[in-house]
Amino acid sequence: MGVQSSYTIEIAERICAEIAKGKHLHLICETEDWTPTERTVHRWLNEREDFRQLYARAREEQQEVFAAQVITIADTERDPARARNMMDARKWYASRVAPKKWGDKIEIDAKVENIGATSEALMAFLAAVEAKKQ
Repeated sequence: MGVQSSYTIEIAERICAEIAKGKHLHLICETEDWTPTERTVHRWLNEREDFRQLYARAREEQQEVFAAQVITIADTERDPARARNMMDARKWYASRVAPKKWGDKIEIDAKVENIGATSEALMAFLAAVEAKKQ
C-alpha cells in the first residue's frame, strides 16, 4: 500500500494505535491503504522526536497486549502444542523488543575470596577517592 508520505499527527497516532493493539508495523503498512510505506515510517522515527515518543509508548502497550494474549492462549487453546508455539512466539518477541522488562533475568552468585594482599594500585585508588571526599 503506502500512499501517504508526508507526516501528519493523525496518521502517526493511527499507526501507533494499531501497534498498541498488537499489530506489527510491516503488516499495518502492507495492508492498510491509509499508511505510508514502512520505510517512510522509519524515516519519521529518525527525524521526529514527537513520533518517536508516540511509537515507543505504543510498543510498550503492544508488549502488554502480547502478555495478556499469552494468558488467554493458555486458558483457551485446546491443542497444547499449538498453545505452546503461540505463547513462545509472543514471549520470544517481547523479550527481544523489551529485554529489560520481559527478558530472562540472570542471577549471579559470586564469591570473592580474600587473597591476603591488596594491590598497590587499589590502595592508591582508594586513597584518591578518600581525598576527593574531603
